[in-house]
Amino acid sequence: MPGTIIKKNREAKNFTQDYVARQMNMSQNAYSKIENGNTQLTVHHLKELSRIFEVSILDLLRDDFEIHRPNHIVTESVSKEHILMMLGSLKTKLESKHPMKHDFYPVLMSICQTLDSTIDQVH
Repeated sequence: MPGTIIKKNREAKNFTQDYVARQMNMSQNAYSKIENGNTQLTVHHLKELSRIFEVSILDLLRDDFEIHRPNHIVTESVSKEHILMMLGSLKTKLESKHPMKHDFYPVLMSICQTLDSTIDQVH
């Protein structure tokens, strides 16, 4: 949630909610609602928070499911059969999950879309 990221940025700067609220010309209560996700973020809010925290707007929009580079990346060649076997395993795991929407589904869709566009580039 952006509110969590905003709170982490505020705490990293050792700013109080009241200080940030005053910088944004709003009450502490109104600012608290932004951090708690009770108020929809506007572009204006993001620009102000970016300025106050001295971070990019994109840094404020990163969510908790951001994909991080693994510590070790396998660089040796992997066979097509091995990839298909891993995809089959993932399919089985996903089928066993409850069909309701999960928070990690957008991450999986992003990975799948990246893979799809990458495979299009393979000769």
